[in-house]
This record gives sequence, structure tokens and C-alpha cells, in this order.
Amino acid sequence: MRIPADILKAAERQLDADCGIGGKESAAVTAENRTAAAKSRVVTAENRTVFCRAPRFPERAYMTDAALGELAREMLEKETGIQPRMYEGIDPFFRGIIFMGKVKILAAWEIFDWCVKEYGSLKNPEWLCQFPSLSRLDAKLRQYGRKIEDVRLNFLPGKFSTVSADARPPFEVRFLEAGELAGRRDLAAFRHAVCRSDLTPDVLAAAAIMEGRIVGMAGASEDSDTLWQIGVDVEAGQRGRGAAALLVRILKDEILKRGKIPFYATSQSHIISMNTAISAGFLPGWTEIYVSAEKRRI
Repeated sequence: MRIPADILKAAERQLDADCGIGGKESAAVTAENRTAAAKSRVVTAENRTVFCRAPRFPERAYMTDAALGELAREMLEKETGIQPRMYEGIDPFFRGIIFMGKVKILAAWEIFDWCVKEYGSLKNPEWLCQFPSLSRLDAKLRQYGRKIEDVRLNFLPGKFSTVSADARPPFEVRFLEAGELAGRRDLAAFRHAVCRSDLTPDVLAAAAIMEGRIVGMAGASEDSDTLWQIGVDVEAGQRGRGAAALLVRILKDEILKRGKIPFYATSQSHIISMNTAISAGFLPGWTEIYVSAEKRRI
């Protein structure tokens, strides 16, 4: 099973935009040309790692997480012409994406040169998520009041699924559109499926109905014009029966029919969640390093 080439191409275009790569400076200068690199917004190292200088954002102390995310999205979109993915609580001071062996990094001016030196000389940059490398990055970030928040594994749809498309679910499956998801208190138990974020609005869900009530749900948020993220929750009584994988597969197929690319993200240590993704027909696509601002003690 492989990820289709058209999905890989579209996903990489989005991930480039997430790191500010593309647009006016799609032809980046090399790090070896120090004079040009010192002035360029985008720099490519000898090992093909691509670095982008993050725009200078206002002090986040005066902004909510949602406001900062919206501003960062607008500023990066002006550079690339593509709406980047932004999440509440995630700081665009640094972002690292390792996609199919290619490394893309968005870094603030304060740490840009350090990042080029640290990662531009790696013989095998795809290994930069090993603990020693992450530890050095975290130490550098803490000098500027930031820290690594999470390292997540992201899955893209493959051509096949271990859950048969003809499999008859033991429950009714009902699709809920965006207007049916907003403000519903009965969906609070499905927080991974319905996230209620202004930056990534809930747009579609596949609900499992038994005896007139929802017992499980896979939901999709519109993280960008291209990528919709799937999350899933099922009640305790339905766990271990394949309900989560089935709901994710059903929602994945519906999203593809609507011309969008579904993806599934989880922590690198969450094996059960990874198995759900693989069973639903997803394959590992990229790893992403997220950064947040350290909370100040009052």
C-alpha cells in the first residue's frame, strides 16, 4: 500500500506553505552563499533542508492564542499565496516538518542562523527528531521563552484499507455537517472528533448511532483549504471492536469524495491511535515539531 502521488504532491505544497516556503522566493538561495543567505527569506542547505525566516510577529502577551494564530496565518499567506495550518496554543516561533525524508523549518529571526548551522549540516536530517537533537532545540527555545510542545506523527490516505469498504457496521452511520456540529452539548464527550476551534472549524463528522444515541464519532476540522484533519472518539463499550477504525475509514472516504485530503495526527508514542489510522487506510506521511510559549508565573 502506498500514498498516491497526487496526494503526496498536494500535501507537500501545503506543508511548504505551513513553513512559509514558496511564493515570491520559491527559488531559495543556498546556505553556502553567506552574503545572499543573510538577506534571503528562504535558504536551502547543502543537505537540502529548507529554512524560512518567520515574519516578525507582535508580542504574544497582548494577543490571545486564536488572534496570534490568525495573524500568523495571514502574514504567511501573503508570502506564499496559500493558507497555512495554524493551531491555538502553537507558537510560530519555530516549526519543523519532516516529510518523506525532506526537512522544512520555519524559524524566527532570533534562532534562524542557529537552525541553519544545527540542521543544515546534518548528514541525515530526517533523524532530527531523535532525543539529543530535540533536547538541544528545546534548550535553545527556552532561551526565548518557548518550548517543544509536541512531536506528532501525521498520516495520509493510502490506496487500500484493512477495513473492507463493504464491511457492514454494527450501528447506523450518520453524517453531520458543520451546522449540525456547532454548539451541541451532547457532543462534549467526543472532544477529539469535535474540537470547537475558531482556527480549525469543525466541518464534517461520521456519527455511530445505536438505540437512538451517539456512541462514537469521527470528526473532521478544516485545517486548511487542502487538508482536513480527522479525530475520533468512541464510548468505552465500543472500544476494541474496530469501531474507531471503521468510522475513520468512512469519514476519510467521504472527505476524498469532496475533493479534500484527510489526514490523521497522533503522538509518536500512541500506538493504539496509530493502529487505528493504519487500519482505516492511512500511512505515515510526515512528522511535525510544535512549539508553544512557556507560561509565565504571576
